[in-house]
Amino acid sequence: MKRKIIFIVIILLNNTWVFAQKSELILPTLIKQALDYSPKVKEQEELINATEYRKKILESNTKPQVNGELSYVRLDPIAEATFPINGEIRKLQFQPHNNYNSNVNATYVIYDWGKFKENTKKIILEIQQQKGGVEALKHHLAYQVTQLFYGITYLQKAIVVQKEQVELIKENGKIIDNRVKNGDALEYDALQVQVRIKNAEIRQADLEGQLEKQVIFLSSLIGTDAQNIVSHDLDLNFPYTKSDFESAYNEAIISNTDINFLKSKDEILEQELKISKMILLPQLSSNASLGVRNGYQPNLVAWRPNSILGLKLSIPIYSGKRGEFSTGLAKVNLLANKQTIESQKNEINRDLNRAFSEWKVAIKKKELAKITIEQAEYALKLAKNRLSSGVSTPLEIQAAETNLSEAKFGLLQYDYQICMSKIDIARVVGIRFW
Repeated sequence: MKRKIIFIVIILLNNTWVFAQKSELILPTLIKQALDYSPKVKEQEELINATEYRKKILESNTKPQVNGELSYVRLDPIAEATFPINGEIRKLQFQPHNNYNSNVNATYVIYDWGKFKENTKKIILEIQQQKGGVEALKHHLAYQVTQLFYGITYLQKAIVVQKEQVELIKENGKIIDNRVKNGDALEYDALQVQVRIKNAEIRQADLEGQLEKQVIFLSSLIGTDAQNIVSHDLDLNFPYTKSDFESAYNEAIISNTDINFLKSKDEILEQELKISKMILLPQLSSNASLGVRNGYQPNLVAWRPNSILGLKLSIPIYSGKRGEFSTGLAKVNLLANKQTIESQKNEINRDLNRAFSEWKVAIKKKELAKITIEQAEYALKLAKNRLSSGVSTPLEIQAAETNLSEAKFGLLQYDYQICMSKIDIARVVGIRFW
């Protein structure tokens, strides 16, 4: 007998462990499915590749630019003069009517006073920002899946509570039916029980409809049917969160995905400001050309090799104050983004205060709900005994059933509110648990 009892205890402990492990494993798996499936995440990852190509295009400017050229030009009139040569008057052409040219040209920027280097830094910062944007998108998607996961768990538990309520009304209805048969109650009382059963079943149908919507939404995020993935046996407990406001806020200022995205934008704008101040800097480049053409004396028609080598220093002198305006615009954008960061910090402060407040209130309500359930169960027990003894009315049973049902739903809702508050805190802080 003792061995049998020990065996049963071990089985129960193992089942409890399985449910705990199941709760911890299912959610990260769902999040991974959603991140792997999400077309929006894939789109943003492809856009990172586009920025990488922008970097490569910019780097191509540091290499020699080589091009070939073929040209024909007809000139009329042409420069010519007459000279006496050996007693004869002859006409001397300085260039032909038909000019042909074939060459290969190359240009190379030798020095641009740091403009290329700073533009490359800007593109690298933009790539980092886009990668941060992808991580922010994944973060929001993960917490969207998390909220749906616990929302589905809550609705399934609510349906179980509602089914228990339906069965309880039916059970108490049998007592009233017996009293009707004995002449101690009216048909009206039995009819009222049937109405209450239907109302309870309607509420159950409403909960099932809400559950179906949540499951459809979750299925659309993970790319597969989520109908039987989440069980009502799972706990409404989100363990990955912060327990005090100060540590949560301090970590959020560092880890919050939205504020980190704005900080990376701040770095890009500072780089744009630096680049805008370099518009009037000069650029030193070299050029070379090698080819064949006609038009050389003494035989203007013959094709002869030719080459060009040179250096060019381009110095911007006046551009309609474009550099000044670009710098002014960059400063305005930078200051505006800094204000956006401060606004985001205020929003973080507000969201964390709200979440901690809701968490605190829900905990107090939960403790009161536990006491209310004990009292409501005892009141229902007394009402059933009184009804069986014929010293109470069906109305007393109805009131006791309603109080117990509301108390159980209240306790479930407070568990759900605590869970959602923890999720909100973790989301704002930027905790990654998957």
